[in-house]
Amino acid sequence: MIITKKKPNEEILESLSGAHTVFVAGCGSCALKCANSDEKSVALMKEFLEQNGKKVLQAFTVESACDMRLVKRDLLKNENFKNADAVLALSCGAGVQAIETVCAKEVIPALNSSYVGTTERIGVYKKFCSVCGSCVLALTGGICPKTRCAKGLVNGPCGGFVNGKCEIDADKDCAWVLIYEKLKKNGALDKFVNQYLKPA
Repeated sequence: MIITKKKPNEEILESLSGAHTVFVAGCGSCALKCANSDEKSVALMKEFLEQNGKKVLQAFTVESACDMRLVKRDLLKNENFKNADAVLALSCGAGVQAIETVCAKEVIPALNSSYVGTTERIGVYKKFCSVCGSCVLALTGGICPKTRCAKGLVNGPCGGFVNGKCEIDADKDCAWVLIYEKLKKNGALDKFVNQYLKPA
């Protein structure tokens, strides 16, 4: 899931400075799960924009804003979407660009995309993937050293860990201790120990 965080209101307002009418497009996928495009967030954004002189023609949530097929289906025939000066997207950067691709309007992001993460519980996310394009999970027991090691080391620990915890963040498990234990448990240590990974 792409983890997003809301941009400061002042930044959003500044980005919309040239628009009088606004269409708010939410995302019903990742941003919704991060509580950034849920009903309450959309209502608060609409209220904020209206208090600051913007006319919100409609707030509509696309099932998945990064899916151009859904964006075309849900937005292109919508009169309020057609008539808006600008679109404010409560989605990740991929959603913003999917909406931008299907229309000639200015599409403004209301959220910052932080990382690809897993959900422990609502509001608590774990950064497990940096979308680097050179995945080594098959070699490391399904644990990403590039993302989960504070130093991004791909060929073993730095040697600074204490009692299985990272030397940079004592509350965080050392990724390499986790990898070692996982590979050992599954009888896969030999395969990894004898292999060098080129740092990305």
